[in-house]
Amino acid sequence: MATDYRSILNNLKETPPRDLNDHVLIIDAMNMLIRSFSLIKSMNPSGHHIGGLVGFLRSLAFVTRTFDPTRVIIVWDGKGGSANRKNIDSNYKAQRATTRITHWGLYENKAEETEALIGQLIRLQDYIACLPIHNLMMEKLEADDIIAFLAKKVSTAGKKCTIVSSDKDFLQLIDGYIEVYAPTKKVVFTKENIQEELQVHPTNYDIIKSLLGDNSDNLSGIKGLGIKTIISEFNRLVTEPDMTLQYVYDTCVANMEGKKVFAKIIYDWDRVETNYKLMSLHDSVLDENEIVHIFNVLKEHPGDLQTGAFMHLLIQDKVEGITKNTEGWLENFRGLTVFKK
Repeated sequence: MATDYRSILNNLKETPPRDLNDHVLIIDAMNMLIRSFSLIKSMNPSGHHIGGLVGFLRSLAFVTRTFDPTRVIIVWDGKGGSANRKNIDSNYKAQRATTRITHWGLYENKAEETEALIGQLIRLQDYIACLPIHNLMMEKLEADDIIAFLAKKVSTAGKKCTIVSSDKDFLQLIDGYIEVYAPTKKVVFTKENIQEELQVHPTNYDIIKSLLGDNSDNLSGIKGLGIKTIISEFNRLVTEPDMTLQYVYDTCVANMEGKKVFAKIIYDWDRVETNYKLMSLHDSVLDENEIVHIFNVLKEHPGDLQTGAFMHLLIQDKVEGITKNTEGWLENFRGLTVFKK
């Protein structure tokens, strides 16, 4: 019996064309740059360290190829971005001013190292301008706040969003549309696997961090409190989404005479509330002018891939290729130019 190919073809479902916002990839840029700057020792023929520059571009191409997005948005911390949170708590990220970023021996002192990092950040803007992607940096705003705002907008529209960052703060945003790729773990955290990682519902992770603190942001938590105690004593944080600090407070008041941990939490409740203000990404802190600016940037199509200009930058900086086949590497981005608004 002859195969009826026409019938098979007629029954095949056509894949609908993808639109610009169908899958938005959002990059936590400073997180990616500092990780690259810290780990990669690449030097150009002139003896200048270019690890941040090269590593960032390689990572950018990797996640673009891996996740096949329809739009890529790179978000940077703006000048004075931490000021608002430091006004709430002067300890916020205070330790980072004295932490050495990268390898001993590459730089004579901290000032020289910081200057090199800033130089590579500034130069990256020229490379990024050659790629069909969006680039966002706003004064007095941390990247976290912009990324959270954008991710929630994408999710509300019923579209897919992938955040690329090793910062665990973003895990609180995960839902049916938002996922987080953690480069250091090489894991994509989704609605299906995030509870195994956090042991609580992701939307309540900001409450967990408020209680436990965060060493990376120099924020202390309740002394002697651990995740196992939180899970056993505040079990609704495990099973129910969108819980509030009031639930934690009420539980502590009701059981204060039973266990010392509840009294400890109430005694240091100001610390818990302050941590929550600093760590929660659920409520947007952007004002109307900042939102309008973001939408004005994103309403423009990201433009075409400028291969020639990109290659010229590599020659200027004496970067001997991002890979063995840099032109082929650049093709990872060409597909981003075809999506309509």
